[in-house]
Amino acid sequence: MAAGRAPEDSAPGRPLLSAIGIVKRYGVIEALKGVDVDIRPGEVHAIVGENGAGKSTLMKLFAGEERPSAGELRIDGQWVNLDSPNAARAHGIAIVHQNFQLIDSLTVAENLFLDRLPTRPFGGVLKLIDRSRMMTEAACRLARFGLSHKAAARVASLTVAEKQILEISRALRENTRLLILDEPTSALSAHEIGILFDHVRHLRDSGVAIVLIAHNIDEVLFMADRVTVLRDGRRITTSSAKDLDTDSLVSMIVGRDLGKGYPKVEVPLQGDVLQAELTADTPQRLDLRRGELIGIPTYIGSAVRDILALLSGEQRGPRNMVRFQRRPCGHLGVRGRIREGICLVPGDAVAESIIPKMTIEQNLLLPNLARITRLGILQKRKGRALAWDMIRMLDIRPADPTIPLEQLSGGNRQKVAIAKWILAGAKVLLMDDPTRGIDVGAKMEIYRVIGEHVKSGGAVVFASSELDELLGLADRILVFRGGRIVESFNERPFEKASVLAEMVGSDHIAALATGEAS
Repeated sequence: MAAGRAPEDSAPGRPLLSAIGIVKRYGVIEALKGVDVDIRPGEVHAIVGENGAGKSTLMKLFAGEERPSAGELRIDGQWVNLDSPNAARAHGIAIVHQNFQLIDSLTVAENLFLDRLPTRPFGGVLKLIDRSRMMTEAACRLARFGLSHKAAARVASLTVAEKQILEISRALRENTRLLILDEPTSALSAHEIGILFDHVRHLRDSGVAIVLIAHNIDEVLFMADRVTVLRDGRRITTSSAKDLDTDSLVSMIVGRDLGKGYPKVEVPLQGDVLQAELTADTPQRLDLRRGELIGIPTYIGSAVRDILALLSGEQRGPRNMVRFQRRPCGHLGVRGRIREGICLVPGDAVAESIIPKMTIEQNLLLPNLARITRLGILQKRKGRALAWDMIRMLDIRPADPTIPLEQLSGGNRQKVAIAKWILAGAKVLLMDDPTRGIDVGAKMEIYRVIGEHVKSGGAVVFASSELDELLGLADRILVFRGGRIVESFNERPFEKASVLAEMVGSDHIAALATGEAS
């Protein structure tokens, strides 16, 4: 389907919300270029695309947080001016952002009614918060999600999934007709995602229109009734989800065929580069060889991040617990490990690894200043040349070293977080869920960079919440529980059911994965 035409689909029903020829400009940058899309009552409509495709901008327009530069929005066929979030809410449009907007120190009920606390008269003119009424109404609103017993609980005590449900419950009001969910599963476990999707289906079946912004293609195809693909600010297609498969949808998102599966790089494994004794009581060894990628599934109870902290120097054990190229380095902290070539790439680059206000070049060079300093003088030309080399090598976009990182998409920020350690001469990359929450195109670029790293003799410890990713990329898979290795899978191809069974300690889950459970 050509971009710029009205979406064609055989599904019945008049659109609840229509976007017609939507253009959004930020100065000379055109984020949306004549987008047409319609959202229908009682459907889950997924909006997908690479980082920077225009998904978030379009959602901000729907939610009244931004106004279009050109084009129009219609509700029930009538033109509307959604010039503020209040205007959008008046038309029954609610949005749940990716980052929680809750106050942990308040109760669930207080968060639910934060902007409209129920009151009762006191002394004629004064009004007091009617806490009894607030608790009763909160329990009623939470009942549909099975959380009425949590009304008096502090938000800080909730699980991540419960906080997500609370955000949805807070967004839903009596007149809500369209609910926008922006990456609602990014911080949830597989079990929690299942619970959330049950509630989404219930809302859809009650007639609420759901707009789902997601990067996980499997979740999109599982949940959506229709899928709209955006690329470079344009609508590429709107299709029924049942007419799509993973490969066709990925190709439409990135505009090219990425090939099937994961780009596993086969290189001969050489001698040990990193050895670690993981426990003091009954020692377990983790040996990493040159050219090897060890995959570690992350899930609740695995305590994998403690292992990464031990290897990176964030946590220290006995002096001889960690050895690098056969030399003890247990006494070294983070800075010392970096000098040796052991570098951690965190999943949340913005919070832990990069400085958004600084430029691409400054972030790349920050741990590499010794390379471009002579007699205390910074060699700017040499630094710029090194930055350009990394930008080209990792295909960082926009390809401009002077652009602040805050203007980059999540995938390109993560590339910068990896590039600065490659530039620093990293021999071992410790990667903590580095592709979570980024689009499929950026993931493939990161896989390519990892492949080049191991081909050059480097090694990788790759922790991931996406099991399929590990099955496709790893030379070995280590399953941890409580910080201990419970199983090591040493030969490819790996059986997904067997790895799942070790992760959860249940043969029944393995049967479910193969379709053999009743």
